[in-house]
Amino acid sequence: MDNISVKSRYLERIQIQQLEENESQEKLIKKLDCLKESLEKIGYFKRASSFLFNNILNFKKSPAPKSLYIHGGVGVGKSMLMDLFFEIIKVKRKRRVHFHEFMSEVHEKIDIARGEKKLDPIKQVAFEIISEIDLICLDEIQINDVADAMIVGRLFEHFFKNNLIVVTTSNRAPIDLYKNGLNRQLFLPFIDLINKNMGIENIESGKDFRRSKLSGEKKYFISLSNEDSDKFYSLSNSFDIGFGSGLRVQVKGRELFFSNFHNGVALIDFSEICSVPLGSLDYQHILSHFRLFFLDKIPQLSKEGNDSAKRFITLIDTVYEKKVELICRAETSPDLLYLSGKNNFEFQRTISRLYEIQSNEWPE
Repeated sequence: MDNISVKSRYLERIQIQQLEENESQEKLIKKLDCLKESLEKIGYFKRASSFLFNNILNFKKSPAPKSLYIHGGVGVGKSMLMDLFFEIIKVKRKRRVHFHEFMSEVHEKIDIARGEKKLDPIKQVAFEIISEIDLICLDEIQINDVADAMIVGRLFEHFFKNNLIVVTTSNRAPIDLYKNGLNRQLFLPFIDLINKNMGIENIESGKDFRRSKLSGEKKYFISLSNEDSDKFYSLSNSFDIGFGSGLRVQVKGRELFFSNFHNGVALIDFSEICSVPLGSLDYQHILSHFRLFFLDKIPQLSKEGNDSAKRFITLIDTVYEKKVELICRAETSPDLLYLSGKNNFEFQRTISRLYEIQSNEWPE
């Protein structure tokens, strides 16, 4: 157990045919194992005990290993490899979080700090994070507005100065972050900061490993058919969902927990996501964590009442707009899911989209 490495875990997955060998992935694995070895060798998790002491007395900190910025196209294995690293590294105070959720928390903490009249709310939040963890793994970093651009730049500056190790994934290279954004020139120092303090690793692959597993597969299954049900669960199991620790998402001040989630792939029952009071913005937030979404136990909605039907319409609209790959298991075909009710007109769009997303060409 002591000799466990990202490489050994990776080879285990290949052996049981959950993964295929990829030269670009193997280069990244070497970097992750080097970082793991460095952090464990210097007992990095012990930094917590001396953080405040060193900070107060301004002692010179030991040089930290370089953080990692991993980028590449959708489905090339970035998140999967980062998750393997996170699961096995012997750092006690660590956190793995989707970037969207991380920024939601940061905005909330900044608002609290402002309410408390702190002189520098962003610095206050940065030091709060630094005092709690030694390693943070951020999945799918993307910058969409100038406010986030400036906040992230300030946060990372404090992280690096105080030896908080950051491992992050992104679909974009650092130079392409916030590309063509408003006042982007103000963001350029952050790109320089990344290049100076993080190892930049690119996974190149023309193959989307999630999409390759789905090539030629059905995407809509009928629950009354034993054959369909077996195929649906066999397909979802092939994505190793049960190996994950689940996903916690903050929505409207409360926490939703989806137990079957791993590496951007989720298996969720209809009742978990459509029988609770959620709206379009909530679904956008939840789906920002997903690249592939197995939606199970969809009932014939005329039996479920109009609220569930309306939420299902909104959910499918959000899936469609965000181009999240969707696999469904339902009580009946799309045409028969909603036979009567006040949302019947709107549901025609849902039927059309459920058929469209079954195409092997979708999403493109």
